[in-house]
Parts: sequence; structure tokens; C-alpha cells
Amino acid sequence: SKLMPYCFLFIIHFVTQPNFLAIAPNTYLGWSDKMVVIVNAAYQNKKNYYEYFSSSSENMGAPPIAAGAIEDSAIVPPSTNKNTKRGISKKTTIKPEYETIYREKMAKAPTDENRYRKQDSIESLKRALWYKEQDEISRKKQYVVAEKIITNTFADKIYSIANELNYKKIIDPTAHISVWYNHENLLNQYWRYKYQDLYFILHQYPNMYVKDTTSGFKSAVNIYFEKDKLQIDQKTFSSNPQMADMIKSLMNSKQSISLVNYIRLEDLGYFSISMNTESMVNYCYTLLKKYFSSRSFYMTKYSDVADAYIDLIQIMIDEKAIAELMPGNFLFIMHDIKTKQINYTDYSYDKEFNSIKVVKTRNKLFPHFTFIMETKRENFLQKIIQLPLKYTKEKRIDYNDRGGYYELIFDNENPTLSSLYFMVKNGKAIITTSKEVIDITLNNTAFTVDADTKNSILNNNYSLKINSPKLVEKLGAEFNTNTNKKISDYLMANVGNIKLESSFKDDMIQTTATMGINGNHANSLEFLFNMIENFNNIKQKTRYTGE
Repeated sequence: SKLMPYCFLFIIHFVTQPNFLAIAPNTYLGWSDKMVVIVNAAYQNKKNYYEYFSSSSENMGAPPIAAGAIEDSAIVPPSTNKNTKRGISKKTTIKPEYETIYREKMAKAPTDENRYRKQDSIESLKRALWYKEQDEISRKKQYVVAEKIITNTFADKIYSIANELNYKKIIDPTAHISVWYNHENLLNQYWRYKYQDLYFILHQYPNMYVKDTTSGFKSAVNIYFEKDKLQIDQKTFSSNPQMADMIKSLMNSKQSISLVNYIRLEDLGYFSISMNTESMVNYCYTLLKKYFSSRSFYMTKYSDVADAYIDLIQIMIDEKAIAELMPGNFLFIMHDIKTKQINYTDYSYDKEFNSIKVVKTRNKLFPHFTFIMETKRENFLQKIIQLPLKYTKEKRIDYNDRGGYYELIFDNENPTLSSLYFMVKNGKAIITTSKEVIDITLNNTAFTVDADTKNSILNNNYSLKINSPKLVEKLGAEFNTNTNKKISDYLMANVGNIKLESSFKDDMIQTTATMGINGNHANSLEFLFNMIENFNNIKQKTRYTGE
């Protein structure tokens, strides 16, 4: 067996003879006067105890671990012997104490009718000794591999991605922090590590992680600590033309100007999505075939049957009809967060401890929003929003036709909404809490949209904006302690708007997220430390003063 590719390597450049040290069960440190290397390694090919048990069950009296020496199966502390290299001997001999423990256990075991208890005790000991040996083997293999990685790094003998197109195209050398990752391998390792016990049981099915069709993509995150903002750029790129064409077709879409005109400058925020629905549906067929062909438990044997079913589904489903119903343009707008007074029931108790029902009122926040979806099948969606009218009396739903739109009225006990409006007109399906949005649609008018918002939405597949100070101010009604109020005041004074934009440019997906910074800070990194310090000071002051 070998060490599976579950290693993380961190390099810090600061050359003399390197040093090596295990600082944690899975973490190893190497250093010189120019560089520090940290390796995190986890051995995942441990032998299966249950497989051993089935092969040795005929000889229940023999211990699972042979007595005597165990060759090359344990880690020992660094030795001072000059003939050893970095503390690992060529041949390590361990005389396990558990042989004596096992024989004492056997001698004390009952010989009467309690043989099942005796057997359980023996099996528990065997299992514990087995896992102890496997842990020792794992530590040694991890140690050896980590040392090799660190030694090769100092000797400049490692394979570097620095000259690869998948690296150079997405890493910005001017960024303050850059992170490059192969997310397919990262997910593979994560799921393998998360379900490693299941791997031991189902060892004959090694590929439990189901790969999708993005295995050719590499991603990078570049972080910039500017004076007035914190900026995070993410780029995803594949040198495989087929992968690039697939993503290009998915993002071959542009938001409709008719949806943009529903955004106002005073809104709390919005989220705009523009994707090619037809390409997305076609991509799902490829994803399903990949899923069933690699599903390790039971589907691999019948992957050809699954392919035939998926092809049949593809024939039956009309992707163009789905694209007409939902072309892929969506817009969510958070207009405001309002306060609603609601009644609730509480109980008090008299001197005799009899409960007394008391009706009280309190203020509750509820969202004021609009969701809009572009459509080319108005007739179908009109049928959908008309359906509840037939069941209003039977289901006791207060749903009404208002002439051009429909209103769902909630009772006073509903803690979130008063009314919800539904409308289909001019190629748009609308769900909103705003009567004003309904009115401008009926009158074929629009709100005035600022140029920055319009350009951001029309030039990107994804666009998001949140007015952070205003949002925190609105949520302040829920902050009922002095600590929370002081924290919200600090955020309102120091945090600006949050923005996100994503599109397909230069043959890759490019996403930029920014958070505005206010206040007296040298840069956004200093702001992060100042914010943590201020929050701690506020909490400490509250703890000591009891405010």
C-alpha cells in the first residue's frame, strides 16, 4: 500500500542544512534559515480489520499480532545514533507488551457457560491491538513521506506548477495573498477522509467519491487589502477546450433590461442571475451519466442501463421548452426590512401557581422583497397563479383576483408577511410584497436605476450588492443588549457596501467580491484586526461592568 494523495504543503521563504520535526500526529515541520515547510499528511490505506478477522476466525486462540519483532512498522523518537537518518532507524524492533496482557486475559477468562462474554472480551482486545498497530504503521509512513517532501523541497527537486498555464493564468503575483487549488482533488480527498471508516468496510469499492465533469478546472483566490476596501478575486480556468466550451455555453446569457428597472437606489440589496437554461439542462444529462457510471456501491454494474434511461429522458424532455419557460434570467430585490406588530400568548402565575393566559404584543421584523423571473410562456404561468382561486373556500385561503394580479392575504398571527402579490405580464413572472412594484408593472413604468448598478447587472452573469450599513441599522431592532448595539454601531461606522460580480471572461470564470471600508484604518487588513480587537473590548467591558 502507499500513502494516498492527502497531503497539504505550505511553504514560507526566508540556505543552511534543513531541520525536521513532527509537531503533531499529522503535521511535520522543516526549516532552514531561508524557508519553512509545513506538511500535513494522513495515511489512508490502513488494512481492514474485518478482512483479517474473517481470515483468522478459525484460530480464535491466536493473538492478532505476532509476538516478537515488528519490522518497519513503528515510529520511534529521533535517535542520537549517527548511523540513523533524522531519527528513523533502518530496522525498528518493538517487543509489544500486549502479548503478556493477552495471555493474562486468557488465564483469567471464565471456563463455564459464560463463553460468549469471554469471546467478546477477546475480540475487543484483538481489535484494540489491531488498531494500535495500524496507527503505528500510519505514523511511520506519514513521517517518511513528509520527510521526503520536505527534503526534496529544500533540494529544489519537487515538481512545480509555477510554469503551468493553469497556474500562471489565474494567480496574480501582485496580490497580498494567493491560494491555488484543484477543487476536484480537494473534494475527492475530503470525502475520502470523511468516510474513511466506510472505506475499510467496503474496501473492494475504492472510488466512492463521484466525480463530476469539472475535473479539468483549476481555481485560485487572490486577496487584496486596499485602503478603502477588501477585495477577493476568484478565477477558474481549464486548459481543456471542451471544459472551457461547456462553461462558456452555460454562461452565454445576458440579463434583461426590463428586470433591471425594478431596482431602486434606496433598496437594501439585490441579487441578479443570468444563465443559459438550455445548456444547463443538457449539462445535467452529462452529469447524471457520470454519476451513475462511477457510483461505487451498486450502479457501476448497470451503468449502461442507466445511460439508456438517461438518453430516453433526454428524448422525452424538451430542453428548448424549458428554456422558453425559464430562459435563465432571475432577479431578487430586498427593498426593506419593516416592523410588524404581532400578538402572542404568554402565561403568568398567581400565588396559588395557577396559570393565567395573557395576550401581549411585540414588534417583529419582516422582509419587503420582490422576485422576478423572465419567461416566454406567460400562458402557462397564468394558469398556475389562477389555480388557488378554485380552492380558496375549501382550503380557507384568502387568495383574491385583483384584476391583473393576485393577492394572498395572511392573518394577523403570521409573524412574517401581511400580503403577497403574484403577477405575470410582459414576459415577467413576479412575486412581491410591494404594491408599488405591481403598480408600475400595470402602468408600464419603471424605477430610476443608477448607472453603476445597471452596468454591473448587464455586464455580468451574477451581480450582488448589499447596503451593509443600512441592513445593520434595520436589524438593530432585534438587538436588545448593549453589547449587540455597540457592535452594530461599530459595523455601521466602519463597514461599507458589499458587492459581487461574476462572468466568463478571457476563457475563464472571473468573480470579484469587495467590501467597502470606512473609518481610520491603514488598510482593510488592519480593519479586520481592529474589528476583532474592538469586539473583544466590548465583550470584556460588558463582562466586567455588567452593562
